[in-house]
Amino acid sequence: MKTPFLTVFTLLLCMVSSPTVSNLNDESNNPKRIDKHNKSGLEFYVYNSDVNTKYSEIPSAVFKNKLIMVSSKKIGGLGNGIDKHTNEPFSELFCLDIDAYGTAKNPLFFSRIINTKDNEGQVAFSPDEQTMYFTRSKRENSRNYQLYKVVLEENSNGNWVNEVELNISNDGYSIENPHVSFDGTELYFSSNMPGSFGGYDLYVSHINPDGSLEQPQNLGPKINTQFDDKFPHLSKDGKKLFFSSKGHNAIGGFDIFVSSISEDIKTPRNLGTEVNSEFDEIAFMFTTEDQGFFSSNKEEGEGSFDMYRFKSNIIYQQLQGVVVNDQEKPLPNTTVVLYDVDGNELERQTTGIDAFYSFKVKAYERYSLKVLKKGFEKFESRFSSYKTDALIYKEVLKLSSKVSALDH
Repeated sequence: MKTPFLTVFTLLLCMVSSPTVSNLNDESNNPKRIDKHNKSGLEFYVYNSDVNTKYSEIPSAVFKNKLIMVSSKKIGGLGNGIDKHTNEPFSELFCLDIDAYGTAKNPLFFSRIINTKDNEGQVAFSPDEQTMYFTRSKRENSRNYQLYKVVLEENSNGNWVNEVELNISNDGYSIENPHVSFDGTELYFSSNMPGSFGGYDLYVSHINPDGSLEQPQNLGPKINTQFDDKFPHLSKDGKKLFFSSKGHNAIGGFDIFVSSISEDIKTPRNLGTEVNSEFDEIAFMFTTEDQGFFSSNKEEGEGSFDMYRFKSNIIYQQLQGVVVNDQEKPLPNTTVVLYDVDGNELERQTTGIDAFYSFKVKAYERYSLKVLKKGFEKFESRFSSYKTDALIYKEVLKLSSKVSALDH
């Protein structure tokens, strides 16, 4: 005997009473390597790097498909002496090969034009890789980094020319950790310049067509804290900012956080204990869509700051439910549209006889839904996938009939 449709629908409606969340109750049911601290929307697999030594190794940028690393190791290095603030040799730039597995190897001296007897710091490149922004501190004031720009001589093999110190540099404060946006229009950096919320804050400057920089803009109190905030790095799509901070209730020392660029959802979120620890985690960066590096001074490491590589996976969840009218009767042939936080359409579905819809969504994102059906008022709803342990979000969407002029 066939089950009456209304009975089937009633069962379905009970399953998706709004709003509810289906949770993962034990680790055997949870394939995601996440923890209560991880609010990033990503799961991480972290591996040691074979290039670590007793000195510091810190990833910085990618140039010509090679990893540029800041290190005080002396392979092909220039000059002698120890930086009194780090108790290591003065730092220089190295380039490393990256294989298909995301492993870095074969460190070589990057450039005898850029590397000097002083401290060379973090670097960034324009999208066409013809312009490099880099930082350097003099031996006599090794904690104070200034920002420079050079261009790659046309048809040369690594000949950097026309070095200039940029107009936002000042001997009274330090400019560190430059990072160029993927469209080449903005330079992010950290600085302890006057007017910060704490020690070091994150800033952004617009890049002019000639490579000069506009007046820096502080990223504001949602990002910056009364503590140090450093090492900005944008995701490949430019929608998320990764950075290191001693604030935001860090697990310990510097933790790595992620924040959305969108104005209304900038609250930083911790990457969790697969990445962060009670020690310092810095210089998080992607080399591909899902692989990259960061450094940490974990106690079990080889030296001061060791480099680690990571593989990340997007955590996907489900948003599903039914569309009903005011009498809670199912509405088949209804269009349900999913949008991202910026209003871009991601997917649309037309409900079947069961009035059911289902979308795959990313964890820790904001979405909106629009529901359209002839004879009914347009329905809009906002949705946030902000549950770490959720597999499925369930929500009933209720439409109201349009009131015609004949009803008055």
